[in-house]
Amino acid sequence: MMLFNIFHRPGPGAHYDIYRQQQELAHQLGLKTTIFLYYSDLFDPRAIADAIRDRDTHGDEISLALHNLTGPGISEISNGQIALWLLDRESKEQILARMIGKFAEVFGANPTSIGSYHLDSSCLEILRRLAPEARTVIGGCFEEGVRVFHGCNHSWYLFNEGMPWNPWYPSKTHGLRPARAEEDAAGVVAVPHLVRDMSLAFEGRNDFWASHPPNVIRGMGNDASFCPYDLNLIDQYRMQAEWNGGYSYYNTFVSPSWLDWNHNSEYPPEVAWELYRKFLTYMADLKKKGQLEDLTLSSYGERHRQIRPVGHDEVYLAKELLYGSGKHYFWFIDPAYRVTIDATQGGSIGDLRPYAGEAPVATGPDTPHRDIGSYPYLIQSQHRSGNAHHCYDGARTTLLLKHGEQTLDLCNFRTKAASVERADGKVKLTLSPVRFTFSDGLTGELTTRYEFGKGVITISRRVTDLSAQVDLDLVEYFKGAPGRTEYPEDLHGIVLEANGASPLRREFDYSGKWSDAPGATEVAAIIPHVRSRLSLTSESAVSGSVHAGHLFSPYFTLQLTHRLTGNGTTSSCLNLTPIAA
Repeated sequence: MMLFNIFHRPGPGAHYDIYRQQQELAHQLGLKTTIFLYYSDLFDPRAIADAIRDRDTHGDEISLALHNLTGPGISEISNGQIALWLLDRESKEQILARMIGKFAEVFGANPTSIGSYHLDSSCLEILRRLAPEARTVIGGCFEEGVRVFHGCNHSWYLFNEGMPWNPWYPSKTHGLRPARAEEDAAGVVAVPHLVRDMSLAFEGRNDFWASHPPNVIRGMGNDASFCPYDLNLIDQYRMQAEWNGGYSYYNTFVSPSWLDWNHNSEYPPEVAWELYRKFLTYMADLKKKGQLEDLTLSSYGERHRQIRPVGHDEVYLAKELLYGSGKHYFWFIDPAYRVTIDATQGGSIGDLRPYAGEAPVATGPDTPHRDIGSYPYLIQSQHRSGNAHHCYDGARTTLLLKHGEQTLDLCNFRTKAASVERADGKVKLTLSPVRFTFSDGLTGELTTRYEFGKGVITISRRVTDLSAQVDLDLVEYFKGAPGRTEYPEDLHGIVLEANGASPLRREFDYSGKWSDAPGATEVAAIIPHVRSRLSLTSESAVSGSVHAGHLFSPYFTLQLTHRLTGNGTTSSCLNLTPIAA
């Protein structure tokens, strides 16, 4: 079953008529909407009357939008700032008090849902105190930060990477981190502003590729009103119900300006309207077939509480839809981490967010984070190089296969997701086998299997069909660095460790030196930047090594080596545990 939200908001001037046409279209199709009113709309008798009529006639919900901070009593506080989360805490509190108070004055009660492109931890705390009735919010945009910043000519200061792609329970200390337990939760259900293409969210401009037909036009993914991509993306989200308790989630939020003449589109408004009409008609048809339920935002929040407990995990298997590349990406999220498996690069980890450390972030000029609301990464191979393609490699994992004097890097082999299953309280991903050949003619097949859950990623490597009974070294390799953008941060303070016959412990010093640990079954990095200890462990390993990169390759590297004679299987665990702040 797909659960679906439609979000609409008025626009000024002629855009108000477009908003009314959007509402009329949804109602003709028998679909409910959630109407987001800006603070300035709360002084517009027409906007208020129309919203009340739609609520009373069609069951729509009236909600408060926390953007475009203009209107009596708040323009002089915001001073041109349109983004609430980028104000100082005192200004956030003053503006929210005025907005919520005016909403209650107009409608006789506080809003039951609230929308924003981003809600940092301080905004969430203030909201819960001033409007406890608002238990469901649009809490983030899932625009994977820096790439969007580039594409918007360095002018869209929405740095909220590392968040869930589906609805979540925000934590008290970071609005984008899913809460570990009830006592860690901020008290609301959050949904993303649009749902995104989860393959292009990793390697493309996911502000183009989302549940927003006019944005797809902006990305030129259509041929006039012919755009199968829109409906294919819906269907891919519907498929995720198989691994997520029988439910999937979708929403759309198209502002009136996108259905008018627009500098982002080479087409006239009629094309955007036709695609939006096809989109909503498809959703209405799914509803008639009993495969979709349309809900207001607050109603969705109540449903989410019934079907998803705090601390739940979520899975997404993304198959690239637009370009025909055949690429597969697998996403997993729980309160300990968010991870992306890039099957195109041998099944390497392409993105890793260490939620276990519960790094706190509030944004605003009165915080050290200022405009960066992202949850930090340990691996982000799109921003930080990944597999070597110009000079050194960057943040990634891989398996190095060693035989004689030759080393094969699994990142240079393409795989696909062969199967996804839930068993024994974990999610299990098996990748398609890779056929490898060494220069001396030795051949074999390698199959990788991941298990996710409870702060651990278990990585199994199975070698079969080896053409000779020879020694083969399998080196698990993790290269990472804490960060929030594409630029390196100061890595001083990281401590590298290994056990073994002669345990080692060394400070990260940018020396470029390797330290070997014969007999090691654990190599680790203590990373105060994300309040986490990352360890790579295996009882069958024969040695380990750690590396502090230099300034032209500012990463730490962990390696564990296994030795097979002939066919066999190795198993390693990647563990994330919190450390004291």
